[in-house]
Amino acid sequence: MNKKKFHYLYSLKENGIIDHAMVSFSITSKDMNEVPYALFGGYNSTQIVGGGNGLKTFKNFPNWLGTWALEGQGMYYGSTPMQKPGEDTAYPAIIDTGSSQLSIPPDVFEKIRTEWNKALPELDCTTDKTFCHVAQSCDAVSKKVKPVGFQMSDYVFEINPDQYLYKANDEKCYFVIHKCRLPGKNKNLFLIGDAFLRHFYSVYDFDMDQISLGVNSHSKGQVQMYKPGERPADLVQSETS
Repeated sequence: MNKKKFHYLYSLKENGIIDHAMVSFSITSKDMNEVPYALFGGYNSTQIVGGGNGLKTFKNFPNWLGTWALEGQGMYYGSTPMQKPGEDTAYPAIIDTGSSQLSIPPDVFEKIRTEWNKALPELDCTTDKTFCHVAQSCDAVSKKVKPVGFQMSDYVFEINPDQYLYKANDEKCYFVIHKCRLPGKNKNLFLIGDAFLRHFYSVYDFDMDQISLGVNSHSKGQVQMYKPGERPADLVQSETS
């Protein structure tokens, strides 16, 4: 705060261009047929499933990197915990609009890799230095693996297999959730980049030191947000079927 006079958002606010030191993002990929944008001073409720009511606000979680973050409390593969909230170590979940990454701590990654391996014995996590992949079409792979849920700051954000699989070509499918390879203690964090944020409209309130997230309208039905223990019944039915 002692350097706020150098900050572009506070400069916009102090000069009367915007009312709030706030910026929001709608991130897209090429296949979404939408233009990505940043909005200064507020957010676009029409871009959020449920409008303003669909936007959930979280206090910025303090971390040693000093960045925007939530508390990474748990992670689920389907309904099975890979990182148990309240029991296993919680890690900072760095919200990074400048990254394409969806990285997870090594100990959590090894658990989910084991689950993927059960469904896909031919899974290759060594040839490529970052991403696991399999010599099958993503359409075939998506039917064999389960949704992944990230519990952050007392909310679960769940993405379906189609959202964490990447089609390199007809013969190879990559998993974009991967092990964090940053050095030292920085490996023990979730790095939440646009592989995740393209599905969630994000708002950064510098005045209140808060982050807000809501399901982006272009990802309706592809991802979900819910309180722990309140996973919608239709998701459970879908996974079972």
